[in-house]
Amino acid sequence: MSEGFEPTSVRLRDVPIGREVTNGVLSLGFYVVCGLIGLLPASVRIRAADAFVTWSESVDEQRHS
Repeated sequence: MSEGFEPTSVRLRDVPIGREVTNGVLSLGFYVVCGLIGLLPASVRIRAADAFVTWSESVDEQRHS
């Protein structure tokens, strides 16, 4: 095998399940909220979408710093 070989799979026991569950819940929640924002009237939808995306980006930055 070559020296720089990287595995293409990870053992389940090596994956922090709590982080994966948190990531899944946040991802699903993001799409649910986006769908709900899409149902709002156009005058409110744009402001709500901008505010939600800004908030979501800040949460994502905090999680990865």
